[in-house]
Amino acid sequence: MTFDSKKQVQVGILEIRRHIPVLHTYMKICKTKNTKVTVFTTKELLSRLEKYEFDKEEFNFVIKKEKESIAKFLKRVEKICNESIDILFVNTIHETILDLIAYLDFNPECKKVLVVHHINAWLKPYLVFNPFHLVRTFDSNISVALVKFVLPKFDAISVIYKPVKDHILSNFEFNKEIFVIPSSIFEKFEDKKEKKDEKFTVVIPGLLQKHRKDFTFVFTAFEKLFNQYGEKLALYVAGMPVGNFGRHINNKFRKMKDEGYNITTFDDFIPDDEFDRILRNCDIILAPIRIKTKADCEIKEEYGKTVGSGVIYNAVKYAKPIVVPSDFNMLKEFESSTFFYSNSNQLENHLKELLSDNKKIQLLKNEALKNSEKFLLKNLQEYFEKNVLAWFNKN
Repeated sequence: MTFDSKKQVQVGILEIRRHIPVLHTYMKICKTKNTKVTVFTTKELLSRLEKYEFDKEEFNFVIKKEKESIAKFLKRVEKICNESIDILFVNTIHETILDLIAYLDFNPECKKVLVVHHINAWLKPYLVFNPFHLVRTFDSNISVALVKFVLPKFDAISVIYKPVKDHILSNFEFNKEIFVIPSSIFEKFEDKKEKKDEKFTVVIPGLLQKHRKDFTFVFTAFEKLFNQYGEKLALYVAGMPVGNFGRHINNKFRKMKDEGYNITTFDDFIPDDEFDRILRNCDIILAPIRIKTKADCEIKEEYGKTVGSGVIYNAVKYAKPIVVPSDFNMLKEFESSTFFYSNSNQLENHLKELLSDNKKIQLLKNEALKNSEKFLLKNLQEYFEKNVLAWFNKN
């Protein structure tokens, strides 16, 4: 079914927590000739959003006031939605008491789509007990109850990763619509990497956080690679360390750097423009994803099945080959430009193969470019109109 354009559909996007790349992507995908888009957000998030490329005149912004509570802001959002919004995307609700309780009374009359980042926490919540984290256990268990009040208010959900939708359809009894809107768009750009720079550059993007990354095989592989290809290899650990785990990992990389290895690390948040430059200029992305994980609460999740990984869309956005753990549920559209590893030797050998043959690097980059073109804005907007707007029109 296609969308019958009789009038412009008023689309709202609510983001008051943190997912700026997702917000930016949803804004661009949702803004078509058949829509008008209103963004509900905070002053702080807007200042970060403005560093991304978009025409601000094409969007309407409703900003949380400085001393306005989240509850009062949501009431204002609800009033605006009742008056002028047809479809509202709620981008981020953390599975915590603090976030969920604010949405107990939030129920605009328009169609509502929740962007679900952690599937088990929303669709299959269960009581937990962790004697080492009693406060988090309490928060998780109260959140389980709150989710059961909040989720039914939504008419559909959206996920950022197609394999997550497939997993839901195969393993959950969920009878509402499920959309797949990714967290990045591929936009063609000129590769500005200087030709005189012959270093093979690997980037590990994203926060150094225990529930996100597993470095079990990374250090062993790179110690061997640097010892053999030190003059040709560069590694960027492009993520801020979080907690004791993050500081420990960052310190290990800094120690390697002090030993003479070409490694760049960061102690704080990386500005978006610098992160963009690093990813544009790299040769390959390494994603040491921790498959079995926990996120906002104590409920177990699995990257690639119940959680989508933003690092995969780094590969999409920048048209880069990627290396992931062998048990990660990879996007089928990107498998031909992906290496898989299950131990340090496999990781080392994959990168050694590319370090030894420039032609293989270029062939893999060409394949990544071909795969990324499947995620051009026009393709994603076409999906949005044929699925989201058609669903709205039908209902």
